[in-house]
Amino acid sequence: MNSRYQNGFTVLEFLVALTILSLVSILLLSGIQTGIVGSNQISRKLGNIETFESLDRSFRNSMKSLLPIKISDIQGSKVHFSGDRNNINFLNAGKEGPRRHSISSKPDDTILFTQGVLKKTLKTFIIGPHSFQFFGKINREPAPRWHNTWFNQTNTPLLVRLSIENYPPITVRLPKRHQSR
Repeated sequence: MNSRYQNGFTVLEFLVALTILSLVSILLLSGIQTGIVGSNQISRKLGNIETFESLDRSFRNSMKSLLPIKISDIQGSKVHFSGDRNNINFLNAGKEGPRRHSISSKPDDTILFTQGVLKKTLKTFIIGPHSFQFFGKINREPAPRWHNTWFNQTNTPLLVRLSIENYPPITVRLPKRHQSR
């Protein structure tokens, strides 16, 4: 007894099913890849935000703990604070007394927080192109303004700003006791 109908698939049905399965798998894999790329971008952005927030806290804490100790030399009395677009040097309170601190820019977009004469590294941030600026009166200027350098002054600046590419600037107001005139 031969049956006219056989159970199973024809070659054409098998090829159609295989084509549909391959299209669905391609769509599924491209969706997974898009999700992975998006997840990596979000992780990178969150890491950058965490780095920026940590740098913000460190910069604010360092600047607010600055000590305006005056030093005297042949040229007269000046406060121990100096800075330019790439470096800030100042005195900060330490356990055994005032310590030298510096915040320095490196060519590889790194910001270093160091202390002491030997410049022991406290913190390092890789953040992007950046620069420092100082707001205040230099010498006998009629009004305070932003400066790219601050050397040999009798006072500390009123504000210190750290500008970082693609981030809002971090501006710190130094406590009034540091603004001796």
